[in-house]
Amino acid sequence: MSAIRKEVLQRSCLAVIALSASLCLALQVTSADVAAIDFQRDIEPIFQNHCIDCHGPDEQANQFRLDRLANLLSGGNSGEPAVVPGNADASYLLRLIKHEEPDREMPPDGQLSSDEIELIRRWIADGARTPPSYGPAKETIQLDHWSFRPLRRPHVPAGNSAAIDRLIRRKLADSGLQPSPIADRRVLIRRLSLVMTGLPPTPDDVAEFLHDDRPDAWQRLVDRTLSSEQYGQRWASHWLDLVRFGETNGFETNRERPDAWHYRDWVIDSLNEDIPYDQFVRQQIAGDTLGVDVGTGFLVAGPHDIVKGQDPKLGLVQRMNELDDMINTTGTAFLGLTTGCARCHNHKFDPISQRDYYAMQAVFAGVHHGNRSLPPSRETKQELAALDAEIDDLTAKLKRFLPGESSSPSTPRPAVNSVRNEERFEPRLVYRVRFTIQKTSGSQACIDELEIYSGDQNVALASSGAKATSSGDFKHPLHKLRHINDGQYGNARSWIVDSVSGGWVQIELAKPTMIDRIVWGRDRQKKYSDRLATVYHIEAADEENNWMRLASSDDRQPFKGGGPDTPTYQFEHLPEGDAAQGRAWLDRLRQTRSEKSSLETAAQVYAGTFSNPGKTYRLYRGEPDAPREAVGPDTIQVFGSLNLNEDAPEQSRRLALADWITDADNPLTPRVIVNRIWQFHFGTGIVDTPSDFGHNGTRPSHPELLDWLASELIEHDWSLKHIHRLILNSHTWRQSNRPVALAMTVDADCRLLWRFPPRRCDAETIRDSILTVSGSLRRDAVGGPGFSAFAVQLENVRHYHPKQNFGPDDWRRMIYMTKVRQEKDQVFGVFDCPDASMVVPRRSRSTTPLQALNLLNSRFVMQQASLFAKRLERETESTSQQVMLAWQWCFGRPPSDEELSESIAFIGQEGLTQFARALLNSNEFVLIP
Repeated sequence: MSAIRKEVLQRSCLAVIALSASLCLALQVTSADVAAIDFQRDIEPIFQNHCIDCHGPDEQANQFRLDRLANLLSGGNSGEPAVVPGNADASYLLRLIKHEEPDREMPPDGQLSSDEIELIRRWIADGARTPPSYGPAKETIQLDHWSFRPLRRPHVPAGNSAAIDRLIRRKLADSGLQPSPIADRRVLIRRLSLVMTGLPPTPDDVAEFLHDDRPDAWQRLVDRTLSSEQYGQRWASHWLDLVRFGETNGFETNRERPDAWHYRDWVIDSLNEDIPYDQFVRQQIAGDTLGVDVGTGFLVAGPHDIVKGQDPKLGLVQRMNELDDMINTTGTAFLGLTTGCARCHNHKFDPISQRDYYAMQAVFAGVHHGNRSLPPSRETKQELAALDAEIDDLTAKLKRFLPGESSSPSTPRPAVNSVRNEERFEPRLVYRVRFTIQKTSGSQACIDELEIYSGDQNVALASSGAKATSSGDFKHPLHKLRHINDGQYGNARSWIVDSVSGGWVQIELAKPTMIDRIVWGRDRQKKYSDRLATVYHIEAADEENNWMRLASSDDRQPFKGGGPDTPTYQFEHLPEGDAAQGRAWLDRLRQTRSEKSSLETAAQVYAGTFSNPGKTYRLYRGEPDAPREAVGPDTIQVFGSLNLNEDAPEQSRRLALADWITDADNPLTPRVIVNRIWQFHFGTGIVDTPSDFGHNGTRPSHPELLDWLASELIEHDWSLKHIHRLILNSHTWRQSNRPVALAMTVDADCRLLWRFPPRRCDAETIRDSILTVSGSLRRDAVGGPGFSAFAVQLENVRHYHPKQNFGPDDWRRMIYMTKVRQEKDQVFGVFDCPDASMVVPRRSRSTTPLQALNLLNSRFVMQQASLFAKRLERETESTSQQVMLAWQWCFGRPPSDEELSESIAFIGQEGLTQFARALLNSNEFVLIP
């Protein structure tokens, strides 16, 4: 072998050896790379850059998170495991990022690179390991927070006030404290009257109780107090604070809501009648389905911005805010949960997801602010039936006075009118009803409501599932197709056809229904009579689309004007006696029709209108123009489900939510309300965050007592008066308010209730007490529209100026004062009286110089002091008697000898009016003892 060949061979061998070494090294490196996929280095950056904005802590599209292992494995609400450790091909996540899932490619703004996809594939194939911060593979939602647990009734006497004392004393004993003795009878009756009725007891009431020697004298007094209508008038103000009730809209214009007072009266009556609390709740959420239409005033009791701009996004934001108000108030008032936090992201403290929030929004999505008509009462229906019978009788008698028609078998119906027209026919089973307009009294025809009746039920309402369509709608910000069957009357809630030559509007019922009459009008509020359909016909179709005519204008008198018309009768050719009889019958016919029209124009109530909503979408960070997946109506997922379809009818959504809230297995609802009752008795609740029972609220001071009261509520048919009796008959409520030095050092705030905690009366009680002792209070003036504390400047933007003069119309209880948002009564508003702009679960108790100045110098108090003085002069004969009577009225006790002598001297120097003024400004007068 030559030297050259030998050298070449050596070099080749070395090259092969080097190549082999390089291949081995490369294989080792590749193997190392495969084995060394590091999640935090290789995978997490991909998720952070492309995925985490939509699938992270702030937002979880499709309930899917990439920063929690349990959620990675479950796949959110996709129904498929996103990651199957060790099996990349079975992992839904890999198909998404490879854009192999139609309409679900992720990320949506472009596919990941092939290297990134390969890294994720390897990571899954290698077991999809994540660091400890990503949590366990299976995460169970913890519902061990005290308020989420089922009620646990402690072993104490059932239905017995002694149970309250036993549970209170356990806590006192733990702190080395003792309860105080029972208070003096004068203190007890004054305390009872102020707390439960908001009025001081009369001198006669005090004397009667002092001389009642029966062993159950106190229990009898409690029962009389709870049966008084003054109880509902006092406690209704607590509830109205909770539900942000106001009688103006707030915001920029702050216009009046003249028909909102019905809800206030309904709350008062419900409390006085002791309607079971679960029914009280259900009627406020879904009263329209339960025959209690006024109750849904709760849903729209809050502020409402009526100024709508041209910016579509602003309109969406306003609508989202309206719904947010309903969701939040429902959550805080009934459940003690702050659901509003989940509008933009999952709740940071409680198990409420953003999806839960929008599921609740879907429940309320068909609720709108506005008036609607109250259905006629049983008495009204009976009156209408009697009037119809009289009209038929008079019409038959008047037939012979028609010209040339003395033997006519039929008489044309009255012409159409702008207020109300009724079409009656034999009952028909129909699915669709179409109203076709052929001629109008002017421009395009307008209808404020098209009602289709099956018996007494209007089955055309959108809230019942009926759907409206038309040949075309007039484009106008007020007149919308949805108004044709929203249950609300008036020009502002009407529909206008788009053509002068006519057109049609159609109602498709929720299901084929037997109907027997149709009612329609141009403006039931009697403000407008133009745009009236004068020539028309009404048809109906069954489920197979077979059409039939139900009614038309063919059998009506010719239209001559906007009001109800009658045929032309002739009396001149008849004997005077017959003619006089005919004219009398005609006058009575017109009067009867007028009476019927007044009855048929139903009372209006500001209790919301309802329509079937479209789809609800979860909104990215709460932005109304950033919808994500559709969400069906439901409640908070970890607590249960409403089991509704995504397109469930509007009414069934609210009714299902109401049933879930008041289910006896829901521990929040009874705990929250008994805690509120306790708070209004003692000034502070067992839980001193009364509208937040979640993780961010405080723990109960007496958890066993809270559960015992909640259990008692349910077991006694949800009776609030039963809870009141238990509390009022307890030693804890009746004990003295005197301070004890040792107890003050241990429990200065009296959270353990070693004495009854005295406190200042609220604004309503102070004002009503002044009217009571002066003799001015109009106890008979209950219910109905309220009185105003303001002189209103009626411009587009309302301006409310405090009244300067007061008369008997202003001397009603303060609960009947019209509640103006963003304004407070000039005298008593400073006593921490809320302005109804927001929910107020617990009023503050401040002490300010303005409070003293208002009571001392206001025209109202000066007037009442003068009236009080006149009462004292009228009912007594001497100065000493005047002092004695004044003390009895103001403080429920006689004056001491020193107080009597100083008062007589003061009257001699300053006069009786100034003496009365001084008593009304005393601390004792405004204190609950």
